[in-house]
Amino acid sequence: RAFAVYGTEYISPTLVWIATTIIVSLLLVVTIYPIGVFITTGLNPITFLKKTAKIGMFAAATNSSAATLPLNTKTCTEELGCSKEISSFVLPTGMTINMNGTTAMHMIAITFIGTAAGINVTPATLALTAFLSICTAIGTPAVPVAGTTMVYVVMMGLGFNTELCLIGYSLVLAMNYLPGMAVITLNVVGDAATNVIVNAKEKRLNKEVYDKK
Repeated sequence: RAFAVYGTEYISPTLVWIATTIIVSLLLVVTIYPIGVFITTGLNPITFLKKTAKIGMFAAATNSSAATLPLNTKTCTEELGCSKEISSFVLPTGMTINMNGTTAMHMIAITFIGTAAGINVTPATLALTAFLSICTAIGTPAVPVAGTTMVYVVMMGLGFNTELCLIGYSLVLAMNYLPGMAVITLNVVGDAATNVIVNAKEKRLNKEVYDKK
């Protein structure tokens, strides 16, 4: 209906939104988490990336952090040297409230929706978007498309309620599958990174298991 009424002018911005979300999410996966693990624990970041790659791929395939939790737990305890006791708390908690990938996606989606609707998206708008996204993430279920659905809540909080904004949101909701695969990867690998860091700080990390190929 959107293309029938407004023409194909939305196709190009939608493709830019998809590409931007995927690139930003994957870039954060291979930079911020390995660097964070290295800075806080001194462990080899390449080892972390190699061992968590299958977690990210499984999450991308299922598009659900809940479905990925068993594999994430198994990888953390058997390959990354994390204790079962700490992992049983950190990973389910992260699955529930850690939506950093979703927050990044929300900021990109709001930029796309606002720009397409002719609204000036300022840094202050993006800061408020991040705050609202973090707040809503706590109540977002760990199921496919849930994070994208919460874009609507953030939009209403920002006052993006015009017809053109809703058209942009409908495109985000319809075209979310591919960028959602990258976003969920950012979420679950973040859970694993946090788990490794907490275990290391609590001196419960088995470094021999972590370094083992």
